[in-house]
Amino acid sequence: MKNFVLMLVFVWGSSLALGDVLIKDARLVKDNGETGDVRDLHIKDGRIVEIGVNLKGTEETVIFDAMERAVTAGLIDSATTIGLAEVSGLGVSYDGEVSGDGMAAGFQVALALNPASTLIPLASNDGITRGIVVPEPGDSNFAGQSASVRFVQGRNFLQREDNGLHLYLRERDRRYAGGSRARALSLAVDALEEAGRFDRQREAFDSNELRPFAIGLDDLETLLRVRSGAMPLVVHVDRAADIRNVVDAFTAFPDLRLILAGAAEAWKVTERLLAHDIPVLINGLDNLPQNFDRLGARLDQAYLLSSAGVRFALMSGSPYSEFRSLTQAAGVAVANGLAWEQALLAITAVPAEIWGLEGLGKIDRGAKADLVIWSGDPLEVSSAPIAVMVDGEWVNLETRQDRLAKRYLEVLNLETKD
Repeated sequence: MKNFVLMLVFVWGSSLALGDVLIKDARLVKDNGETGDVRDLHIKDGRIVEIGVNLKGTEETVIFDAMERAVTAGLIDSATTIGLAEVSGLGVSYDGEVSGDGMAAGFQVALALNPASTLIPLASNDGITRGIVVPEPGDSNFAGQSASVRFVQGRNFLQREDNGLHLYLRERDRRYAGGSRARALSLAVDALEEAGRFDRQREAFDSNELRPFAIGLDDLETLLRVRSGAMPLVVHVDRAADIRNVVDAFTAFPDLRLILAGAAEAWKVTERLLAHDIPVLINGLDNLPQNFDRLGARLDQAYLLSSAGVRFALMSGSPYSEFRSLTQAAGVAVANGLAWEQALLAITAVPAEIWGLEGLGKIDRGAKADLVIWSGDPLEVSSAPIAVMVDGEWVNLETRQDRLAKRYLEVLNLETKD
């Protein structure tokens, strides 16, 4: 067996791919929130194959000592722009919206993703191993389809290209429908109805016996997948009255899977959400009434949703690019009444369940080996990952900022010697 001290992982210049790994003395924090048990984790071919005490490997097994530090499943950010944007204030570095093309339901951000983004290691440094990269509206309330990614630079970055169709119905999104939120919602419902008509008359359409539909073919095909439940509809909405209207409008489609994002006032309509089992993606740090739609925003929303039995996941801060705030949001939720275990689940197992990410968000036999070893309490701002594993592979945590600091310090030392 090959033995390594854990800290050696961080001086290597690239990710370390190993087929057979044994992590010794890990203080596990499992998908049900239970913590405290010190166990060994045996990982082969990217999956956890065994959990126990005093596990033994073979001559090919590489052993790492976790030194009884907390180990969680890799965190999942339900809304990010990593891979689409490098500099938030520089428009030419952003490729997450489309304008001038009518409805954008068929638009896929996956085609624009940059697997070499310099922001990927920053996500790894916060323990985030997976993310949902979301589009933003250009000049249509339908913004396009999100993609799921794994945060490893260069290799197998894109995991799925059609995680959800995003519809924006916030206060500022009225402009895409003539200034009326009522028209924005009715147009979205009409589009789904039109897709149903297209499906029923597809044979006539294919044989040119039917006039072209007002909606493009790519958009119609996407809307059909949403109607059938093959892809969820993710509605970005804040005001309680709008949430009620959205729920009433879209639950009329029996197979449609609805997810709410943002949802600042979701705590006001928990009975309706619970009745239809509609999950909510919330920003745990966003409690300011930035507009009239968000007058009811509050820091204890996670606690209120949990108490009501509504499924929810925490996402990073608006405008969905402040990924380093994810663990802070979970910690703030705990400070405002949410159980610690529930806060961790809201950034691991629950988003995996909402997005259908098989084998992720949990530490269990057969689960994918996305793991984070922490310096302390994972939800404390003073803690940080000391090692991150994705699919059984240790990830290099060196960032562009680290390399720049090293470069300029070397220059400074040379100048000082002269």
